[in-house]
Amino acid sequence: MKQAFYILRHPIYGHWEMKRDNTGRYTDGIVILVIAVAASIFNRQARAFVFNMSYNVPLDILKQAAKVVLPVMLFCVSNWAVTTLYDGNGTFKDVFLVCCYSLLPLIFFRLATPILSHLLTLNEALYLNLIDMASYVWTGVMLFVGIKEVHEYEAGKMLLTLLITALGAAIIVFVFLLFFSLLQELGSFAYSIYRELSLRV
Repeated sequence: MKQAFYILRHPIYGHWEMKRDNTGRYTDGIVILVIAVAASIFNRQARAFVFNMSYNVPLDILKQAAKVVLPVMLFCVSNWAVTTLYDGNGTFKDVFLVCCYSLLPLIFFRLATPILSHLLTLNEALYLNLIDMASYVWTGVMLFVGIKEVHEYEAGKMLLTLLITALGAAIIVFVFLLFFSLLQELGSFAYSIYRELSLRV
């Protein structure tokens, strides 16, 4: 975890050092991912009700976890697949750790904003929105810098790779939805045959 906080202060050198010395560990990334899920749940539940559109909606922990874990894993798989074809020097482990380390600003802000929300009025909602936006921007910058460093790309090639990564992620989602839709249709077809046979016997 020491490496994660070092990268937060020195993102360029920290990511380069992580790749050079192989200092990152999967366990660190998983711990940060779990904390990110917990921070997301805390932000949803503890934020003042005047700023919380979901305050009267029952909490679904699996849904909240999926909102954090699935985008991270989707980006990791898509980026690793794309950069393998585009001469990227980073491994899947590097991409995964960069994604997880980049979540640190989001975690800090999601732990802080619920507390701050109880000190503000509805007319001051702009400040919370700015803080939320800043957390996403900071996370995005850390992700961009980290991926750029581990793959040793220039800025232009990095932007192109990110666009293709987004396209690849969309294709992966489409394929999974198509697969589960076909699976559901196959299950319905098998059940209808079973019903037909059971009625005839």
